[in-house]
Amino acid sequence: MTPAVFSADPAHVRWFGERILNVVGVISPRRVLDIGCGDGSLILYLAQALPHASFVGVDLSEANIGRAQAAVTESPHRHRIAVVTNDYLNFDAGRFDLIVASSSLQGMEATSDSIAAKLAHDAAAEGRLIHVTPYRCLYNTMLNAVRKGLRQVRGATTDLIILAVARTLHRGQPHARLHERIEYMYLVLRHYEDDLRTALRRHGFELARIEAAPHTSLGQPKHRFAVMSAPPAIDSEG
Repeated sequence: MTPAVFSADPAHVRWFGERILNVVGVISPRRVLDIGCGDGSLILYLAQALPHASFVGVDLSEANIGRAQAAVTESPHRHRIAVVTNDYLNFDAGRFDLIVASSSLQGMEATSDSIAAKLAHDAAAEGRLIHVTPYRCLYNTMLNAVRKGLRQVRGATTDLIILAVARTLHRGQPHARLHERIEYMYLVLRHYEDDLRTALRRHGFELARIEAAPHTSLGQPKHRFAVMSAPPAIDSEG
């Protein structure tokens, strides 16, 4: 399921954005793609720090893109940013020096190899893929089983129960933000960082960096931050 609306957590945007910027100094990206861009917060963060780059954001949710477009319109960097409602797997906007994805690859309805092939198609030679994705562990396996069970019985009652639990666990969080995240308790994990990494390696990518991402909620899978380097250009004269 795709959330109708998602307001990015500013703390996560800063955490992810800082790590992205620590990596991209090596490649000085000219074109950046954000897969599952949500409300555009990460793109706007990166646009401030990368004045010579252009940005494309793609998201399945029209409501997300509506929010992103409104934010981009108010930004001084708006001439360098485009956001589009589309399924990434059917989206083609050329090649990118930097591709980022924050917790957006895990639910795609495709094989890990198909996702890796698409990323390989979109990545410029020696570009970077930087993503935050759940990994295989007992916690995530158990959480996924709970989510599958909730999907089977979803209704107004289960939504209210999830919201009540969220209020207990995250006291002080705005009601609207907690309500947005109800949808995520029904999102089944289809892909793990481990499997995507293996598939990406088959398409020539190499792992450059990996670390645990912050885990801030019992209803959230445990994630890894991973940097993959795209293969160099093929020498046609070789």
